[in-house]
Amino acid sequence: MSEHHKVYVMKFGGSSLAGAKEILQSASIVDDYSKEHQGMIVVCSAMGDTTDHLLKAIDLAKKGDIENAQKLIVDILKHHQAALEKTVESGDRRNQCYNWISERFEELNKILLGISLLRDISPKSSDYFVSFGEKLSTKIFDSTLHDMSLKSQYLTGGEAGITTDESFGSAEPIAKVTNEKLRSTLRPLLKEGVIPVVTGFIAETEAHEITTLGRGGSDFTATLIASALDADEVILWTDVDGIMSADPRIIKNAKIVEQISYLEAMEMSAFGAKAMQPRALEPAARKGIPVRIKNTFNPTFPGTLILSGESMVNGGKTGVKAVGSLTNVGVVNISGTSIVGSPGTAVKIFDILKELGVGILMMSQSVSENNVSLVIKRNEISKVVRAFRRELLLEDLDAPETEGKKEGRGLHTSKNTRFSKLDFEDDVSIVAVLGRGMIGTPGIAGRVFSTVAKQGINIRMIAQGSSEINISFVIKDKDRNKAVAALHEEFVAS
Repeated sequence: MSEHHKVYVMKFGGSSLAGAKEILQSASIVDDYSKEHQGMIVVCSAMGDTTDHLLKAIDLAKKGDIENAQKLIVDILKHHQAALEKTVESGDRRNQCYNWISERFEELNKILLGISLLRDISPKSSDYFVSFGEKLSTKIFDSTLHDMSLKSQYLTGGEAGITTDESFGSAEPIAKVTNEKLRSTLRPLLKEGVIPVVTGFIAETEAHEITTLGRGGSDFTATLIASALDADEVILWTDVDGIMSADPRIIKNAKIVEQISYLEAMEMSAFGAKAMQPRALEPAARKGIPVRIKNTFNPTFPGTLILSGESMVNGGKTGVKAVGSLTNVGVVNISGTSIVGSPGTAVKIFDILKELGVGILMMSQSVSENNVSLVIKRNEISKVVRAFRRELLLEDLDAPETEGKKEGRGLHTSKNTRFSKLDFEDDVSIVAVLGRGMIGTPGIAGRVFSTVAKQGINIRMIAQGSSEINISFVIKDKDRNKAVAALHEEFVAS
């Protein structure tokens, strides 16, 4: 590509492709950009909730409910056909796409029948089945661009060059192979003025078996392509104006964050912000490629720009950027003087959680070593508590439960066990204050906790990572909105 022409990688999310109206709006954005920029690559998510519906069809078929599974597939087919009818005017092109879509749905029905007979599906087959969501939306989008007289070419992620290991469900790209293939496939198309239209979320192994990239997979597709081609910018088109300083359902005067660093975006994604998954952001961060989040339905708004801290205005050191919160979590506390100085205690805890497939959202351990607190998802508390009782409270398993703290249930055993007490709280939330400007700034933590204290809120647990851009703490659910509002007013709104 000539140095005078910028290369953009644009990813359109499910809400930007939900129906005919949304597809036409997204296609018009591509048309507008193509008039000014020679190098453009488009990445498409599945239409609306298609992936969720495909997964539901799998579950129904596994239960032997083939009738409702096939009904769901018919509904998906009708939705795609309706979108095609209103987006592609050329009769020949529409018929070609219609036939292509019909063939894909015949495949889906055959797979469903096999699932219902076996009452099971392998991870490999599941990836293949779910991949149809992106294939269908991308084919329709490509046909729509052709109908607008734009030169474009449909490619699956694998055809474009994204090559992964065989970890079906959340495959890991093989970096060197992927980069080489993406360059050799996409650069010639860009030189010819063709817009590659690539399926997000899906890739393939070296043996050409379909894989999926897991959460944030379409974003990951976009950044992998951008990194391989040294693109100038990634634009993620969605249904909001950008990343907000707080949840607008809690804070009515929440602001759009104009610029944030890669690390801030990664932290904020954990709190439900419309930011990218850390894994998806990594390829762009590694190459220093800016990522912009924009609203498909308000395309002139500048949105949020994600870039390296050094590239930001004032190095990005502008204090606290956002206040995030996370509900549906719980705290499990395990304690006992007998664990003090006992090597391997934490390892044992992690091993149990790994076996259960449970992730830790926050962890805190007292300096005295006699207490470990873990924050996990609320719906996983019961199985974790059962496992901890079984594995860590080795004696008195048949002893009756005794009253623990007010906020949880306790189990006490004799003093010579590793842990003498286990309790939990299932009515808590995490609140976090986020911002690169907190690094090395004295007094931030003091202001955070005094602001919360002034609201009469008791903090149950505190954690701060070594990056210093996130102070997280646990409070009761009933206090969440009050804490978020007070902190937003203290740090962001003023």
